[in-house]
Amino acid sequence: MALKKKRAAKRRAWNKGLEIGQRDAFTPAQVKRIRQVLAGRGVPGLRDLALFSVAIDTMLQGPELLNLTVKDVQLPNGTIRSIINVARTRRKPPVRCALSEATAKALGKWIAVSGKKRTGYIFSGRGAALPRPMTVRQMNRLLKFWVAEAGLDPKKYGKESLRRTKALHILNGTGDLEAVRMLLGHAKIESTSKFLRIAKKSDPIAISRAFDI
Repeated sequence: MALKKKRAAKRRAWNKGLEIGQRDAFTPAQVKRIRQVLAGRGVPGLRDLALFSVAIDTMLQGPELLNLTVKDVQLPNGTIRSIINVARTRRKPPVRCALSEATAKALGKWIAVSGKKRTGYIFSGRGAALPRPMTVRQMNRLLKFWVAEAGLDPKKYGKESLRRTKALHILNGTGDLEAVRMLLGHAKIESTSKFLRIAKKSDPIAISRAFDI
């Protein structure tokens, strides 16, 4: 019986107990506001600023984001990589993510101040006897605090907001759903459409008739 419980615990979904359902994406103005709030804390806010910035830039799922180590993002000479290759869960192929200059700067400061080793998790959990990453639950709780501090409604935002924000920003600016699919690491474009709440495809014949020349 004990063995069965142990196996069940291992199979437990990483998002068990978290809020279910899609949350709003952040607008560019809201992203800027949250960054300003976190940056305004000074040194105590470095970890949260780095976490928020990396989450927005990479569009990674919670476990993939939180399992990042220093060597994943930083070269041996201390330079933060502009592009990182991230190993993914469930035998999925790696995904490439671009980091902005602002994010790289925030990461560099946090790694330096925290004294993280190259093999250490960038965003580690608390109260653990052995080194382990922050949990998705902990990150989601932090996000609620950031949102509230920025004067936004915490009920409207969650961990998926971090992932959807840049994806929607890119899609709205380019219309390139295939590129967004690749950035999110989805196998099917239908998954991307559903994740971003994109309406069903319009009738191509109807569109053609609407644009007679």
